Amino acid sequence: MIKNALEGRTIRTISIVGNGPVSEADAPLIDKNDLVLRFNSAPRCGAAGQRIDVLMISRARVYTSKRINPVALHRAPEVWVNDIPENGKVDWYFERECTDRYLGFGPVEKARGHFREFDPFDGSNPTSGACIISEFLEAFPDATIHLFGFTHQGKQHTHDWDVERLWVEKLIEQGKVIRHTTPGPLVQRDLKGKLVYALRFLEKRAQHYLHNKILHSSSSTKRRIFGKQVD
Repeated sequence: MIKNALEGRTIRTISIVGNGPVSEADAPLIDKNDLVLRFNSAPRCGAAGQRIDVLMISRARVYTSKRINPVALHRAPEVWVNDIPENGKVDWYFERECTDRYLGFGPVEKARGHFREFDPFDGSNPTSGACIISEFLEAFPDATIHLFGFTHQGKQHTHDWDVERLWVEKLIEQGKVIRHTTPGPLVQRDLKGKLVYALRFLEKRAQHYLHNKILHSSSSTKRRIFGKQVD
């Protein structure tokens, strides 16, 4: 599915931007790669790089359009959901802004397959980062994957961060992945970036309520984003 979604594009280098800190030294490298993917609310978009080719979210019911960095929502041509549509689709405004694709359970299973070397009990719940790295390794085996904002730490206790870190370090040793962690001051939005963010915030928040509260009722939006979990 990933390769079909990117058909016609030459992908030799990929930026995967996590939600962790990015230094001023590393940030300019993000936009130089052939593909830029960011996660969930994409808080660094517009500060740590300007581009976003794909926004990947873990759950449609969690990451509604009002929770997304408005700059990222405006610029992302596609949103990839790491789930099946039966578990919920992106909200009405999100669908209007981005082409939505549902990756199903394949990425999770592929990541678990890679994790078995470090987790023989197969008990890990892979992060979206691990899932998309697995997909890109299969779809573009000759591409170099650049990781930004990856700390392999988080509040979610369902993820085995140590297993993911060991796997990524193996990929780094194999030359398949480069993890950018240059020390120094963290990147910040400049004045222009802050103004753009503020204007997009007002625009996107208004559109979110228009499409998800007025043009479509709140109940229909809830049924859409929660899928089969709502009667």
